[in-house]
Amino acid sequence: MIANMIRTLLHNASSELMRMSLLGLISGICASLVIVLFRFVIEASQGQLLPNYNPENYEALPLMWIFLFPLLGGVILGVIFHFIPEENRKMGVVHTLECLQNYNGKLPLINTIAQFVGASISIIAGHSVGREGPSIHLGASTGSLLAQKLNLSDEARHTLLACGVAAAIAASFNTPIAGVIFSLELIIMEYRVNSLMPIIIAALVATIISRAIFGNSAILDAPNLGSLPHDELFLVIITGILIGLISVIFIRLLVLVSEKSKPIPVFIRLTLAGAITGLLALLAPQIMGIGYDTVADSFQNNIALGTLLLICVVKILATTLGLGLGLPGGLIGPTLFIGAITGSTIAAIIQLIAPESVSSPAIYAMIGMGAMMGATLQAPLAALMAIFELTVNTDIILPGLLCIVAASLTSSELLRQPSVFNALMRTNKDPENSYNPIESLTIRDLSRQINKKFSFIIEKSPTSELAKAIKRGNQWLLIDQGDKSFRVIHRDDIQNIDLTQSSFIDLSDPSLINRFFQPIEITENLETALTRLDENSTLEGFYVTQSKPGKEDKLIGILSREDVSNYVTSKGK
Repeated sequence: MIANMIRTLLHNASSELMRMSLLGLISGICASLVIVLFRFVIEASQGQLLPNYNPENYEALPLMWIFLFPLLGGVILGVIFHFIPEENRKMGVVHTLECLQNYNGKLPLINTIAQFVGASISIIAGHSVGREGPSIHLGASTGSLLAQKLNLSDEARHTLLACGVAAAIAASFNTPIAGVIFSLELIIMEYRVNSLMPIIIAALVATIISRAIFGNSAILDAPNLGSLPHDELFLVIITGILIGLISVIFIRLLVLVSEKSKPIPVFIRLTLAGAITGLLALLAPQIMGIGYDTVADSFQNNIALGTLLLICVVKILATTLGLGLGLPGGLIGPTLFIGAITGSTIAAIIQLIAPESVSSPAIYAMIGMGAMMGATLQAPLAALMAIFELTVNTDIILPGLLCIVAASLTSSELLRQPSVFNALMRTNKDPENSYNPIESLTIRDLSRQINKKFSFIIEKSPTSELAKAIKRGNQWLLIDQGDKSFRVIHRDDIQNIDLTQSSFIDLSDPSLINRFFQPIEITENLETALTRLDENSTLEGFYVTQSKPGKEDKLIGILSREDVSNYVTSKGK
C-alpha cells in the first residue's frame, strides 16, 4: 500500500529532478530511522552495562571484565556467524562497493540484518571498531531495498544507495556535509544535479531527525583555538607525511591479517579476535569501543606522551587484528582515533624537543584525525568536512586541509597505496575485482552520454530548413519512418550536397549512407548498450527513447557506437 502511494506520488512529479528529490527525501527518512535504532541499541546497552551509565566508560571496568567483555563478544559473534552462510556474512563498506560494482547496487536484506546485529554486539563488547562502516552499509541497503521495492532503474537505485549512505553518516554523527561529500567521493564519483540534490535532501532530513532525537551538540568537545601561525605550517606538513606513513602501515597490516586468516573457521577467528582485543585492552583500555572520550582528552592535552605512544600502537594492533579476523565493525572511527592520538603524540614530541615550537597541541590532534581518515580512505574532502563538523571549529580548516593533502599524497603517490577499501577488495579470489567505480558501466545510465544535438526532418525537406538545422549545431538528422522507427543521418553524410542548387532536397536518395540504428530506453545502462553493439557489428548506435505511463514514447537523444567506445576508452575499461 505504501509502495503504491509512493509510486503515485512519483508518477505525478513534474520533472525527473523533482522525482529523484522525492525519492531522496523518502530514502533519507528511512535510512535515518534505521541508524537511530542502531545508535539507540548500542548506546542503551552500553549505558546499562558500563559503570555510571556512561557508554564510553570501558576504562572503569574491573581488569577481569576489560578482558572478558571483548572475549565474550567474540564468542557470541562466532556462534551466530557460524550458522550464517559465508555469502551472507559479507558486510560493511567493502560489501556495499562490491554490490555496486557487480550487482547493480542490489544489497541483500539478510546481509543487512547480519550487519545490524553483528556490529551492535561488536561495539557493545568493546571491540576496537567503529559504527561508521556498519552505518554506511545499513544506509546504503535501505536506499537499495527501497529502489528494488519500487522497481526503479539501475541508475535510480545507485542514486538512492548514495542517498542512504549520506543519510546514514549524517544521522550517525551529526555531519550532514561530510555525509554528502563522502557519498559523492566514494559512491557517485560525479557531480550531477539529478544525483546531488537527492543526496543533499537525504542528508538534510536525516540530520533533522537525528538532532530531534539525540540533540544538536557536537560529538567531540573541542577547545577554542586561534589561527595557527604560518611558521608552523611546515610542522603541519611533517605531521601529514608521518600520518600518511602510518596509514600505509595500518592498511597493509589489515590486508595481511585478512588474507592470512581466511582459511580459519569463522568461530575460531572471531573468538580469537575477542581474546586479542581483551589482552590488548589490558595494556590500554582506552582502545575499547569507539573511544571519542579519549579523543576529547587528546584535544585537551590531558594524556602523557608515553601513554599516547602506547595507545597509538595498541589501537592500530587491536583494529587491524580485530577487523582482519572478521569482526563486523567499521574502520573509519578507529582511523579518526588513531589520527587524533598520532597528531597529539607528534605535537608532544615536538614540544619536548623545542618547547616554543607548537602554539596549540590540540590542533595537531584535530588535523591528525582528518589526515588519517583522508589518507586511509583517499577521500580528502570528506575527511576535512568530518573533522570540521565533528569539532565545529573553523580554525582547523587551513591546517587540516594542508595536513590531509600531505598525508594523502604520501600514501597514494609516494608509497603507491590504494585506499583501504580498494586494498581489501583485492583480497578477493579474483584480483580483477578491485573497486573502481568509473570502470563499472552497469551503474551508468544513458543520460550522461547521449547526444541531444539532433533535429527531426522529413525526407523531402526545404534546403533552408536543413541548413538551419546544421547551423544550429545539430549533428544528427532523424527521419520518421513510422512504427516508432527512424532513419538516422549524420550531418557529415550530406556535407558534399550543394544546398544552393535547389529549394528542396530529397533525403531518401539511396546514395546517402544508410546507418543502422535501433531504439533503446533511457533507463537502460551502458553495459546493455555495449553488449548489443558487440553482438551486432552492423549496428551503429541507438536513438534513445523515454517512456512515461499513459504517454507516447519520446525520443530524447542519439547514442552512437563511437560515443560508447569513447566513454569506455576514456574510463579505462
